[in-house]
Amino acid sequence: MINKLKELFLKLEKKKGSINSDTEIEDKDISLTCAALLIELVFADKIMNAEEIDSLRSSLEKTYELDEATVNELIENGEKTVRDSTSLYEYTKPINEFLEYKDKLLLIGSMWKLAYADGNLDKYEEHLIRKVSDLIHIEHKDFINQKLQNK
Repeated sequence: MINKLKELFLKLEKKKGSINSDTEIEDKDISLTCAALLIELVFADKIMNAEEIDSLRSSLEKTYELDEATVNELIENGEKTVRDSTSLYEYTKPINEFLEYKDKLLLIGSMWKLAYADGNLDKYEEHLIRKVSDLIHIEHKDFINQKLQNK
C-alpha cells in the first residue's frame, strides 16, 4: 500500500508540473488514498475488532470499488502504513485536488460509520475524523450531519 500511495503522489507531482501531462489520476488512486484514511481510523484506538474489520472491508469494496485482493493487502499492511505515515496532509492533499464536495462527504460518512462499527466511538477516532474533515474543508454542519446519519 505504501508503494501504491507513493506512486499516486508521484503522479500528482507530474500532473502539476505539466499542463499536457499524459499522466492521469485514476479513480483507483483516489480510492486508495481514501482507503488509507479509513485504515488510519481503524488503528486510531489501537483496537481492531471483527465489527470494524467487517465494516472496513464492506466500505472499501462497495464505496471505493476495490477488489478483495487489494482490500486484503490494505488491511494486512494497515498497521505499518499508520506507523509510517508522517501526516494526514499526504492523504488529504489529493482528496482536496481531485474530489468534489459530495465525494468528500461520502468519505467522512464512511469514517463515521466505521468509527461506530464496534458500538463505541473512541475519542481518538472522533479526533481523527474531525481533523480530516477540517483538512478537506467540510463545513461543520455537514460534519455533524454525517455523524448523525452514520451512527
